[in-house]
Amino acid sequence: MRAYEEILLGEIFMDLLLYFLFNFFIYGFIGWILENGFCYFKTGHVQKDGFLYSPFKPMYAIAMSVLVLCSKSKSIDTYTLATLCLIIPTFVEFVTGLIMREYFKKDYWDYSEVKYNYKGIICLEFSLIWTVLSFIAVRYIQIGIVDRVYSSIKGYWGNTWYLFVIALVLDAIKTIKVMQIKNKAVN
Repeated sequence: MRAYEEILLGEIFMDLLLYFLFNFFIYGFIGWILENGFCYFKTGHVQKDGFLYSPFKPMYAIAMSVLVLCSKSKSIDTYTLATLCLIIPTFVEFVTGLIMREYFKKDYWDYSEVKYNYKGIICLEFSLIWTVLSFIAVRYIQIGIVDRVYSSIKGYWGNTWYLFVIALVLDAIKTIKVMQIKNKAVN
């Protein structure tokens, strides 16, 4: 019986990992669309540079994938989920901003002119916007669209997910190398 339980746990873990990765890549791409749409609306053009070369925003991927997993808990109520929709994206944005600033010497956004900001990395206004967008995504888009798409392609995803991971890792390696070269040239 013990071997069967271990196999079952392995299958559950793999199912959860595949589901997490699917959401990770979907929301990373949606984040890229959202940011470029916002930038175009504000400036009349899409972003000139991003952290990665591919159409992918890791902050959105991480925050939303974690929120989706949290939302699947049977014991989570609406108020707890709304609170997590405030805390998780704000935390991810703050940590990412610190890493970008300290390690890569780059600020991709600057909230220093926005009221109630902290170090120009996070601010109340955008934290509230992320809260609303995250809640809508988790409560409605995830259930109405993303979960249905995942169910329909789950078999294919199980055979192709690693290609997405490899592409993302290669993109991250290239990005980091280019940023290190640029930082050395500046110093």
